[in-house]
Amino acid sequence: MMMSTTAGTQVNGRRAADWSALGVVCPLCHSELGDAGIAALACTVCGATWPVTCGIPDLRTIGDPYLSVADDAAAATALAARAGATPFGALYAAYYEGNAQVSADQVARFTHGVLAAAERASASVATWGELGGTIDRDELVLDLGCGTAPLGVVLAGEGHRVLGIDAGLRWLVLARARAAERGVDLPVVCANAERLPLRAGAVTATVGESVLENLTDADAGIAEVRRVTRPGGIFALTTPNRRSIGPDPHLGLLAGGWRSTGALRAYAQRTGQIMPRRRLFGPGELVAALREGGFAGIRVALPRFTDAQRRGQSLPVNVAIAGYHLSRRVPGLRWLVLQVAPTIAVVGRST
Repeated sequence: MMMSTTAGTQVNGRRAADWSALGVVCPLCHSELGDAGIAALACTVCGATWPVTCGIPDLRTIGDPYLSVADDAAAATALAARAGATPFGALYAAYYEGNAQVSADQVARFTHGVLAAAERASASVATWGELGGTIDRDELVLDLGCGTAPLGVVLAGEGHRVLGIDAGLRWLVLARARAAERGVDLPVVCANAERLPLRAGAVTATVGESVLENLTDADAGIAEVRRVTRPGGIFALTTPNRRSIGPDPHLGLLAGGWRSTGALRAYAQRTGQIMPRRRLFGPGELVAALREGGFAGIRVALPRFTDAQRRGQSLPVNVAIAGYHLSRRVPGLRWLVLQVAPTIAVVGRST
């Protein structure tokens, strides 16, 4: 079926009933949504109305931390207009055209990351499997904070049913473009993790890469994941390590998580970068947050570096990565490296 890229229209014929089949409900009262024309959905109980932009239901209650709702919708619409004829990589780069707030170094780092993301997502799925986080096929999986959806596309390609949710409309347009290039029809919804528009127990598994640290309220997000993930279902994620001695994931500064907010802000201003809004976790802090949020059987691990991430790195960096991979197989050494590793992988089960 042909995809429409016109703002305010549905994609692949999805109407309220189709979203309901995926467990999507009103984020305010968790009641069913009905069609309110082709450009909106309306709650059948509280009456709240939610716009549909570029075929994507906008069910946000908080908004985007970096763009206004209007600016985000404009960016999404501009990307959607080019999506059918522009390859995903070029479409992603086009988003930053003319953006003076994002330095050339940041654009290069972001672009390298997004193009390597599919291989990294496959590695994350494998690491979660090592921790007992195997995801059953034919069950609904929530890709939380999906961004351009490398993880969702990988899982869909393996036969899983996936719903992608992110707080940025522009990223969801890019997610659909990535999915379309791989022949995947990926349903996406714009919403906040802190107030998910899903029924209780709607999904069997919730997964996410680099999402928890970006939430306005990480504890509320964890509580929502527990609510929408059925008992016994898994919550699997990767997140940057606050105690890492490597390059900061957002600013590139070594050991960024060890530095004060003031020092990071000064560095961002000096280098012409945007100061990220985030909450980084160390391994112990991450386990405690998940336990307090209602998850049990929590296990952590060192994620793998992929070939795509290693490509183009210097010899010393690749030697360090080889040592890192060796440490993954040595229990005592693994624990020590985990304390300062760049990224943490974790799996817990909803209680």
